[in-house]
Amino acid sequence: MKFLLFWTIFLYSTNEIRSKVISHKSYEEALYEELMFDYNKIPRPVKNSTEVLLIHVGSSLIRIIDVDEKNQVLTTNLWLEMQWTDAKLTWDPKKYGGITALHIPSDMIWVPDFVLYNNAAGDPDITIYTDALVTYDGRVNWQPPAIFKSFCPIDVTWFPYDTQNCTMKFGLWSFTGHYVDMKQLPAEKVKIAQDEDGSDVEFLEDGMDLSFYYKSAEWDLLQLTSARHSVLYASCCGPETYVDVTYYFFLRRKTLFFTCNLIIPCFLISFLTTFVFYLSDHKITFSISILVTLTVFFLVLIDIIPPTSLVIPMFGRYLVTTMVLVALSTVISVVTVNFRYRRGSAYKMSPWVRTIFLNCIPKLLMMSRPEKSPKKEEHSNSLVDASALIAMPSLAYPIPSTEIKSKKKQKFAGENLKDKKLPVTDISNLPPSYEEQMENTSFCQPNGSSSSGPSKKKLDPKNVKEKVNDLIFLNLIRQVKFIAEHFRRNEEESEEANDWMFLSMVLDRLFLIIFSILNAGAFLVILQAPSLYDTREPLNITAPTKPLGQANIHSLRMKF
Repeated sequence: MKFLLFWTIFLYSTNEIRSKVISHKSYEEALYEELMFDYNKIPRPVKNSTEVLLIHVGSSLIRIIDVDEKNQVLTTNLWLEMQWTDAKLTWDPKKYGGITALHIPSDMIWVPDFVLYNNAAGDPDITIYTDALVTYDGRVNWQPPAIFKSFCPIDVTWFPYDTQNCTMKFGLWSFTGHYVDMKQLPAEKVKIAQDEDGSDVEFLEDGMDLSFYYKSAEWDLLQLTSARHSVLYASCCGPETYVDVTYYFFLRRKTLFFTCNLIIPCFLISFLTTFVFYLSDHKITFSISILVTLTVFFLVLIDIIPPTSLVIPMFGRYLVTTMVLVALSTVISVVTVNFRYRRGSAYKMSPWVRTIFLNCIPKLLMMSRPEKSPKKEEHSNSLVDASALIAMPSLAYPIPSTEIKSKKKQKFAGENLKDKKLPVTDISNLPPSYEEQMENTSFCQPNGSSSSGPSKKKLDPKNVKEKVNDLIFLNLIRQVKFIAEHFRRNEEESEEANDWMFLSMVLDRLFLIIFSILNAGAFLVILQAPSLYDTREPLNITAPTKPLGQANIHSLRMKF
């Protein structure tokens, strides 16, 4: 009896003290102290240890900060939202001035260890612990903002006209599905679908709220879905099932920047390769300049794309093909320049080359050689006339000077020289009889004695003068013969050099056509990109409404 009396007095006095304390404090402060008194945030906030704690998870996408292709990292800014029931955080609003909700620091209560499974850099968990909104019936609504860097495998096959599929996989790190389960928000839009393995998953077509989404300047958001999975993982105590919510991002790159700053300049520079074959000089310098420029573009591409050996980017294939074409044009330019400046005296063209490249291919390319000018033909005819004069049979034997004088006008002005035009090669056929006879003829000394041989023959001064005139005429014939031979050889060498020059022109025209076709074919690689024909519109941004949790917390109260 004494013990019961003592216990009754103790309880009464305690209530009196508490009522006096509450009267001196605000209801909110008193409620906070009441809830936090002897609160343990380590165990799960459930009444029964066998009870499964249900957490509703949702998020709002604020911004796609960056898609790092080289490091394969997707950086996003999210407003997360988690709702659950804490059995320890309940009160009677009538006792605390009608207070139905209270803001409590999230580091003072139990919160799920919500982490990003495919984290690439930085903190995988939530680092900003904002206050949680707690209602009188124990419902907790926590909306922490966070910036996540998730791993996103970049497919550079069609870069820069590519689309990327990225995922963000969230879940609880410590608790298995037997202790904590997760559902998606908003719950009324969840559908049942099948994944790639054929198992049923909870699918949400509108995976994130886009009310406060800022459009990216580089990427179009085509689709954003989410799905809940239950995955079996190996652990120390055997296989355990963990629940996760995965968000799927379907992104398409905006191509205006790379088209204007990368594709068009590269295409114009590669198109200049065809004009190499229009130049007569400086071909090699021009080709090497183009090759160096394309190398710079290739280095820019290497700095952008990830160092993968699985696939070659579309733009990389185009650059490599163009660089090979430019390198080939440089080699061909060396060959054509060598042909263009070949001397006819040093290089003789083979018959098959002459037949193919001077007769057949020019007809296919609709090319014709320029005709000889009239001045060159008159010059050639004059050489033939001079050679005909030398090759006349009348000059093969000694002719008296008087007969030469009498017939000079007839031979140089008559019809014989005009009609008889022998080939230039007949100059070498001059008979040596007249020349030898003139050299072997001995002239008498003034005293009448001969200088050679035992026979002595006296010539008249008139005969000596005629012999001297004949020697002078013979010397003139020799000079004409040499000049005619020299002009003949120059003309042959000039014709041979012109053939080599025309051969280089034919090669230039031929490779001009070939490289034009190859450049057009290389550009067709870019036109194969699927995103060029993707007419899907990006997701529409809805007008800003209430935050996700406030819009759904009341509708979900009956479902907890």
